[in-house]
Amino acid sequence: MEKITYDDPRIEYPAFYNIYPIMNERSASGTIDPVAKFDDRALWLDEQYGRVITAQNSAVYGSSNKLPYYKTYDRFKVVDYVRVPFRKIPIFEANEFAQIDALYTKLKHDEPGYQVLLRGQTTVYSLHREEDENMFLFGENTPKEPSFHPSFLRAKFDEYFMYALWHSQTAMLLNDIGVDLKSLLNESQYKEYKIDEYKIKNSAHFTPIALGFAQHYGLPSVGLDLTDNLKVAAWFASHTLPIDDLGITNPTSIIDFGKSTIFFFRCPLDTVFSYDAIKPKHLTNTRPDRQKAWFGHCGWGMAKNQLASYLICGIRIDIRILNLFDDNYANHLFPSRETDLVLDFFLNMKENKRNKGEVERALKRIYHLDKKTRS
Repeated sequence: MEKITYDDPRIEYPAFYNIYPIMNERSASGTIDPVAKFDDRALWLDEQYGRVITAQNSAVYGSSNKLPYYKTYDRFKVVDYVRVPFRKIPIFEANEFAQIDALYTKLKHDEPGYQVLLRGQTTVYSLHREEDENMFLFGENTPKEPSFHPSFLRAKFDEYFMYALWHSQTAMLLNDIGVDLKSLLNESQYKEYKIDEYKIKNSAHFTPIALGFAQHYGLPSVGLDLTDNLKVAAWFASHTLPIDDLGITNPTSIIDFGKSTIFFFRCPLDTVFSYDAIKPKHLTNTRPDRQKAWFGHCGWGMAKNQLASYLICGIRIDIRILNLFDDNYANHLFPSRETDLVLDFFLNMKENKRNKGEVERALKRIYHLDKKTRS
């Protein structure tokens, strides 16, 4: 939380700084007990969600023991919950994959004005705030507040540097892939690729596609991997990707499923883009293709944990989910350098010894499957 003044320029331009435009929203389930640290004559900016608040009382976002679950379904038992502003998000238990699929179908039906997307995680990461801040916002010392911070924050990169790096890398990537495709496509197909390349570079799609390429290959970004494919989300909820110093990973199925969760997000339609909808024609077999990727800015400016505010619910899975995957599924999700022209481009950039400083540090995070995994 940051103490700010009423003449702070960020308040005057909320869209530029990703600040929620309605100030001082509060939950009816809060308390009238103030928290001493928070001066009621000042404004307070919660940098996790871009919320501007005055300190009139505590539990601004609602008290967990007074809030109902955001969603309930008769077929699903609630086994845990997490907290976001104004909502208590249920974590359900599922006995079989068909149940999860049925829930996903229902959520999409219930949210026609939104895009319901998925993210699988082997654990639930939590935000860390001071106790008095938790008391002010949630009325308790240790609320179960999930963290969906994007990778640039976790790796301590400057946000504006990352924007510049995505755009420069993606512009070169699309050009270099065009050179490769010229020998692989017929004249008509190659012309279609070049038309799409020009359109992407000169349209609003350039930023989301740059974000998506960066995120899916390990380059730090302001996004997180999202998908509309339940099997893909289930794989990421049940496998770890340990990455060594050379950027090589050998995916491993987890043993402890105690916190393994598939999260469901209700995303505003103007904040996310399907990779299939915006990719250039005839660029195939990339990671975003195989992982049914969706792109979106989910943690930038003064709302670092914005994706959490889109949460609908979570599903806790168990070891039986591993029966979905054959031995080759990791190879399917992570095609090889020889197959994936985007991976080949990024690895060439990573291997370029002329890169220095923050560029070199960012490119070192690009990763790929161990060849042993493919054997």
